[in-house]
Amino acid sequence: MTERSSDVMPLLPQLEIKPATILSPGAVLTMSLFGFVLLLPVLVSMMVVSVLKFGLVTFLLPLATIAAATFFLPFGFGNPYVAKLVRSLKPDSGGPKQLYIVQLTRVPRQRSGLWAILEDADDIGWLQLTESSLVFVGDSVRLSVPYEHIGELRQQNAGWRALFAYGSQMAFSINGLPEAGTFLFAERASWLLPTSRKLAAQIFQHLREKTS
Repeated sequence: MTERSSDVMPLLPQLEIKPATILSPGAVLTMSLFGFVLLLPVLVSMMVVSVLKFGLVTFLLPLATIAAATFFLPFGFGNPYVAKLVRSLKPDSGGPKQLYIVQLTRVPRQRSGLWAILEDADDIGWLQLTESSLVFVGDSVRLSVPYEHIGELRQQNAGWRALFAYGSQMAFSINGLPEAGTFLFAERASWLLPTSRKLAAQIFQHLREKTS
């Protein structure tokens, strides 16, 4: 499936969609296993307190374990595996630009059915902020948007999937491609929650500066 603006006018937004190759059901399952690894210490702590005499330790141990697991929330989303998957997609780094590993979610969703329920990413890849355009090079999506065509730029909380704690998503529509809907980008390079929140804020700030 391909959606593309006119190739005659390179300054217009361009969107191309092709079948996914690396973001397969098997890859999604592997990313989910990272979440199980993160959940395991929490389950173990609950098993431990179940055999202890009720007291301060039985109250604090699960809370401390949950807090530690939340600190590593980006790892639990499989970000180390995502970084490995998108390594082959990394664009040429020549020239001045900011480059980030991100996931893309489209509204309305590009994926549907069980996939859309289990996984909130429609694609993963690299987000570039060049001198003139935002460029996304993903597994199945190629997107190029001159900054003057970016509309309704805003930050959006990642929601319950990320325990309302993960770095905010960057959302915008595209003037000139209204049929494409809304695009949401979330960083996927970090292992730790503070780093994720810092990177998300950095991406949004850089784009806001370029579109202002």
